Amino acid sequence: MQRLSEQILDLCNDKGELVTTLSALNNQLKDQSLGVFIILLSFPSALPVPAAGYSTPFGIILLWIGWLFLRGHQQIQLPNKWLNKPFKINAKIVRGGIKMITFLEKFIHPNRAPKLYRLINRRLVGINLMLLALIMALPIPLTNTFPAAIILLFGLGLLEADGIILGIAQCLSIFAIGLYVAAVLIAGVFGLTTLKQILRALHLMG
Repeated sequence: MQRLSEQILDLCNDKGELVTTLSALNNQLKDQSLGVFIILLSFPSALPVPAAGYSTPFGIILLWIGWLFLRGHQQIQLPNKWLNKPFKINAKIVRGGIKMITFLEKFIHPNRAPKLYRLINRRLVGINLMLLALIMALPIPLTNTFPAAIILLFGLGLLEADGIILGIAQCLSIFAIGLYVAAVLIAGVFGLTTLKQILRALHLMG
C-alpha cells in the first residue's frame, strides 16, 4: 500500500500544487479519507514556518470534525458547501509537508499497540481535536504550529492504526492544552493587576 507521502504527491498537479475538494478526497481515498483529511488540514500550519491564511479556516473544519468524533460518527459529515468548495495548498507548503510526513513515516508502524489504539477511542480523539483546533484557529501569531503538529500526529495515528503514535499525540495534547490554559490565566492575572495599577494611578492623579 502507498505511503501517505506518495498519495499526496499523486494528488498534486504538474506545478506541485494540491488543488482539490474534500468531496473528491473522500471519494478517492475512501476508508483512508478520515486520517488524510485531518493530516491535510493540519500540516500547512504544522510546518516550522507556517503559511498565513490556512490556520483559521482549516482549524474551523477540524473543530467540526472533532465534534463529529465526539458524537461517535464513524464517517466525516460536512456541509455540502464545505465538501464541494475547492481549496489549494501551494507547492512550497506541499513540499514542506511531504518532507515532514516522510520523516514521521519512519517511526510509524501500522496496527501497532492495538490495545492502546482502542483505549484512545474516537470520542477522546474528538475532545482533543476540538480543543487543539480551537487554539489552532485563533488568529494569534506563533500559537498555531504546536497544536497543528499534534493534530497531524493524531491523523497519522488514525490513518495507520498506530496506538503508540496516538498515545504520544494524546500526551502532547494534554501538555499543550495545559500550557495554553496556563498562559491565558497568567495573562489574565497580569492584565488585571496592570489594570488595577492604572486605575489606582488615575485615582491618585485625580
